[in-house]
Amino acid sequence: MLNPEIWTQGLTTMAVGMGIVFSFLVILVFSMLVLSNVIGWLNKVCPVAVPEAKQVKKVSSDDAEIALAIAVAAKSVW
Repeated sequence: MLNPEIWTQGLTTMAVGMGIVFSFLVILVFSMLVLSNVIGWLNKVCPVAVPEAKQVKKVSSDDAEIALAIAVAAKSVW
């Protein structure tokens, strides 16, 4: 139960596993920072034109808006 060799192997395996995960996360964060800067530079070099959305006016009667206001008021009271 208290075999020191097994404990040593277990701790070594744990340290190696945690080291691999930590190094992967460091590489991931570094690569995301680099790619973020590259994308920012690309957006300055060749920006993408974003078309403006057309505003569509809703056709609604005043009765529908009044009914909605009454329903919301009634819902908040109960």
